[in-house]
Amino acid sequence: MSTELASSAAAEWSALVTTAVLGADRHPLPAATDGWERWPHSADPAAALLDRAATVVVARRAGATPAPPPPGRLPEAPSDRRPPCTASCAERLRRILAGEHDIVLGEWLARCEQVGMQLPWALLPALLLRGRRRPELDQVVRRLAGGRAAWLAQAVPELGVKPAPAGRATPVPPLQPVPAPPDSHAVVHVIIAQIETGGASWASAPQLQLLVAGLVPDALVTFVREVNRLDYIAATARTRSELTSLAEFRLAMLYEFETAEPSAAPDPTGDPS
Repeated sequence: MSTELASSAAAEWSALVTTAVLGADRHPLPAATDGWERWPHSADPAAALLDRAATVVVARRAGATPAPPPPGRLPEAPSDRRPPCTASCAERLRRILAGEHDIVLGEWLARCEQVGMQLPWALLPALLLRGRRRPELDQVVRRLAGGRAAWLAQAVPELGVKPAPAGRATPVPPLQPVPAPPDSHAVVHVIIAQIETGGASWASAPQLQLLVAGLVPDALVTFVREVNRLDYIAATARTRSELTSLAEFRLAMLYEFETAEPSAAPDPTGDPS
């Protein structure tokens, strides 16, 4: 930013701050300083103040000198010879992290480990950030990410993620999938009966979601088939919709892992691209 522009921006900003602090009704907005009067302004004093402030902010940022690059070259990411996560499984994880049926996050991670795929590289920062508040999740993510978790924490310190997990006096069990009930098919009949008789209120939805999240796959199919045969009941419509959505989401997720055939070659170099 040139000296003249910086000086005029500082003067304009100072005038705007004074009006903002005192109020446009008690301290009318002064005329724009040299170089800033050409920008259109609203007839409303408060809107005009915001317009002019936005102009100064944009000019300051546009004229700022970029920070110099860090010295030296970043080390390469550790090698990971497992096949990359398939696009469909990665998209399913993105939806879970966005809040869609996050009750199955533990199951997604377990299936990923079982299939032997890498975690999606693009979603690793989000997983590590979430792990800062959930140590049980952090354990699993760091195990599945291998050395790439520590590498990312060092390469991008802005994430605020520590290269190594913090030690805890009391060990925390790692995140696990929701356990299956002893008899999934019996549970299906109970849930269907609750919906059909009006007992599946919205208050009971969290407990019913845990049951659906633990159903074995064939019972999950049975649940979707049976719930779609029920007549509409206003008292349980919201709970029914949520449980059906969760069941269908899980079935799609399980199918994606069952049919996962990573086509890309294993990454021997550790290059995240």
